[in-house]
Parts: sequence; C-alpha cells; structure tokens
Amino acid sequence: MSIEDIQNPSQDFLRFLESVAGIGREWQEAVDIETLLRLEKEERREAEKLLIERLQKDDFRAPPALAAAETRGAVMPMKRRLPEASGRMKVAMAVALAKLEAIPKADPIVASVLREGGDIDSGLPALVAAEHMRSPEIRDALAWSCVHHPVSEVRCNAGATLIYMAGLSTNPLSWDYRPLYLQLGADDEADRRRAFEELCAIVGMSPEVAD
Repeated sequence: MSIEDIQNPSQDFLRFLESVAGIGREWQEAVDIETLLRLEKEERREAEKLLIERLQKDDFRAPPALAAAETRGAVMPMKRRLPEASGRMKVAMAVALAKLEAIPKADPIVASVLREGGDIDSGLPALVAAEHMRSPEIRDALAWSCVHHPVSEVRCNAGATLIYMAGLSTNPLSWDYRPLYLQLGADDEADRRRAFEELCAIVGMSPEVAD
C-alpha cells in the first residue's frame, strides 16, 4: 500500500501530509507531530513510512516525529543514514535514537558536530541539544567552540551555554554575561582566548579544555 492507495483519507492525514510538504510557515521547522499521533491503522503506517523516506533527504523534522511516534522501524534507517547526514540532521537523529533507546546517549554525536565546525545551521541546533546535556565531552566541545568554531554566533552561544550549565544564569538566552559572550565573537583569536579565560574563571573550568 502507498499513500495514494488510501481511500477517503481523513482530514488529520491530509493535514499531516501538508505539514511534511512544508505548506505553511509553521511547518518549516517541524512536522505536525500532534496530528501524527492521532492517526490510526493504515494512515499511521503510511505517515511513519513517509517520515522514514524523508531521512534520505536530510529532513531534520523527521527524526523528532519518529521518536515521538515510537517508530522502532526507523532505528536502522537512521543508523544507516547517520554517517552521511548533515550536521543538523546528525543532531536530530542522535537525539531521536537516544529517545528510542537505540543508543546510550546523544552526547558524543552532538559533541562531534560542534567540533566539526561547519556552518550556523549545524552549530546552533547542536547548541540547543547540548543545553540538556551535562557530560564532560559536551562541556569540552562547548569550550572548544568558544575559541575555535568558525561562526561567531556559535562561539558566543557556546559561552552562554557554559554559563547556563554552571547554574549562573536561568536561561542560556538570558545573556546575563552579554559583554563577555560578545568578546567570544571577536575575529582575533587572542581576544577570544582572553574572554574564554575570564569565562573559565567564572565557571571554575580550566582554559586548557578548549584545546
């Protein structure tokens, strides 16, 4: 059976298909997971099949939906796709695989995406995922990013995340230490290192973890 074979599709099914197609600005960053979870029988199976197919297109919206639907059949397709995926897609799949208990944790993959450098579309999603992690490998990857990541916005936000993880701000976006974060965005590495050393003194961390 395929999507075209479904007779008299429900409004929920049609709405879900529209979200996958990205029809409407609200579906640019996610598919309609709430509607997906209401689908039953053939419609649910075809919806999950469509999401699995989207993995090959690096649709970063698919892994969170597959995890929410507890689609065990998506585990192996995600694992196979992981080595070739873009940074943002790697983060999405790692988090989904961890939620499906198919890998112990997403931290190593998220840390590797940060250390790869890459562009802002990879760096910022990795930072968002890192906010909920407390492992040494994530801490070290954030420290590396503060000094070495090629994107200034990622460097600044990596510093903000370290402050947040240390319990010194209530939100990684609160910018309580904004003047310090901004210095991490400097073009000159020496300026960034001085700012990072100041940050390390605040959070109680050795500056050597950045190297």
